[in-house]
Amino acid sequence: MDPGTFDVKKMEEFMELGVNRVSLGVQAFQEQLLKACGRAHGVDEVNEAIEIMKSCGVENWSLDLISSLPNQAPQMWEESLKLTIEAQPNHVSVYDLQVEQGTKFGTLYTPGEFPLPTDVQSADFYRMASSMLSAAGYNHYEISSYCQDGFECKHNFTYWKNKPFYGFGLGSASYVRGMRFSRPKKMGGYINFVRSLDNGMVDYTGNTNINVGDLASDIVMLSLRTAAGLNLKSFRCAFGYSVVASLCEAYKPFIESGHVLCLNEQRRVVTADEFNASLNEDGIGRGLAYIRLSDPDGFLLSNELISIAFGVIAL
Repeated sequence: MDPGTFDVKKMEEFMELGVNRVSLGVQAFQEQLLKACGRAHGVDEVNEAIEIMKSCGVENWSLDLISSLPNQAPQMWEESLKLTIEAQPNHVSVYDLQVEQGTKFGTLYTPGEFPLPTDVQSADFYRMASSMLSAAGYNHYEISSYCQDGFECKHNFTYWKNKPFYGFGLGSASYVRGMRFSRPKKMGGYINFVRSLDNGMVDYTGNTNINVGDLASDIVMLSLRTAAGLNLKSFRCAFGYSVVASLCEAYKPFIESGHVLCLNEQRRVVTADEFNASLNEDGIGRGLAYIRLSDPDGFLLSNELISIAFGVIAL
């Protein structure tokens, strides 16, 4: 829900219908930044929305922030984080602005060039969020997600564990029987889709042949986004010892640099020497039980580290 799109009455009606979690798209606490990212709401609407969460007794709500916005200074980001902590949401999502070609932002801005922050400044924003939110008692349980104890986002865990799910509504994505598909994004197309669905004219049986390499890549990518990391024992059972051993070998330099952490079955971080000594069929899955990216520096290299894994799996 975006600030300014609902009032107390609407929130109460949603709760009466059984809605029990709200994700609030705040994005920033500064007027100029909200305008820069094209948001219809202002700071007054943000404060009003937060007050509605509290006055209506919403017991499980999340607040979204975006970093690396045009002209965003470190002091602004620090202020947004402080105000977020003061609002006491149960969950916080922190996203770095992605400028993509073909979008309005893509025509106006170039990543890493003024008025957008440099890559170094963006990394500093990420580190600041990790430090401040962790100090305030939030668990950094996924690369972009923080929560109070017991408030991990359940539907996100479904995605990260590569479990099937249905999506409903315009443009929603589903993942069923190993296939990913999306519903139409525009209302006219969506209405026709629903009619066809009602008449039994939509066939999702399609090609059910699941590419093992794609499945392995999905599991690695989704697992390494989380603090839990990749379960080497279960990954080995699914895809074999060879691919796990190759993955561990590829990550050796990053184990030594501290960007990748390896943990034993008790989730104790093993040293680089212990890691090297356990690179064998007996050690992987026992002495080496999980690999995860370190917080925050490993998470900051996630794209590169996940790409390395893709290269290993593709061999």
